[in-house]
Amino acid sequence: MRYRQIAIITLVLILSSGVLSFAGTVAFTLDCGGFNSLPEPRLRYPISETAILTGSGPLEFQWWNDVVGIRGFTIKIYKGYNMYAGDLIYKENLPQDASSLKVDSGLFEDGQVYTWSLIRISYTGYKSDRSFNSFKAIKE
Repeated sequence: MRYRQIAIITLVLILSSGVLSFAGTVAFTLDCGGFNSLPEPRLRYPISETAILTGSGPLEFQWWNDVVGIRGFTIKIYKGYNMYAGDLIYKENLPQDASSLKVDSGLFEDGQVYTWSLIRISYTGYKSDRSFNSFKAIKE
């Protein structure tokens, strides 16, 4: 029994000293697999510094829906550059086939800055990193 303990301690010391270490050559993660990690959405519009709102028509937010096997999206719109809960003015969960959303232009004030963010949600509930963009609303 005593020799077994010495052998185990010696093995642990050898492996932890780096002599037989595989660090750098073998990597693993508990969050691996395509179904666990989703790419962030790719935004289409508005992605410039300004968004022109003409008349009383809605502002249409657009993105590429290029990933299969998702449950849907969550879009959020904030007043200003910061994405804090206190600045949130609009939030909606969208179905898996959505690639745009029209929002009433009355939500936006002329000359104010807004930030919108979008995340994907998988069937298993995993969320992607969010994509976001800030723009100044210009009403004509």
